[in-house]
Amino acid sequence: FLLNLPIANAKCKFITDIGKKYTKSIEKNYGALPENENGYNELEIVASEFCPDDNFDDSFIVKYTFIDERVASIQLFADNSIDNSATESMKLMNYAKRTYGDFDTGGNPQLYNNFNIWEKFQKYVVYNRRLIGNNWQEEIYISNDKFYEQLVQYENEKELIQPVEDEN
Repeated sequence: FLLNLPIANAKCKFITDIGKKYTKSIEKNYGALPENENGYNELEIVASEFCPDDNFDDSFIVKYTFIDERVASIQLFADNSIDNSATESMKLMNYAKRTYGDFDTGGNPQLYNNFNIWEKFQKYVVYNRRLIGNNWQEEIYISNDKFYEQLVQYENEKELIQPVEDEN
């Protein structure tokens, strides 16, 4: 006899969708976007704020990238800066599978070291899980073709502007 228990299958409720504007009502809840002369802004907020049913703790972050106050990408990532416990919990992988669709993780999902791409509703979603040295990097990245080139340009500019250490 199986009990008919509801299964939490809610998607994260992000502040807004790809391409939408950072409105005054959003600003009232999350503050003004930082001033930036090139029109690119980033905002990071703990994932539990948007995903209350997924047991994400403070090790899971949502990063919004804005171009001219429009959401260009949403990145939900595991912060493994202290240890790999966020990735080892399997919460982000399980969320990706439940929300965007199942994918082959091989015989042992704990060792999955690859990516998967879904194209949904004129957006693409990338789940990426990579072991670099002893640290896992794990994220769900959401964007669309319209913003892709602008984001690549932004990332390249960001790398070029890194502060140079004083040689003295």
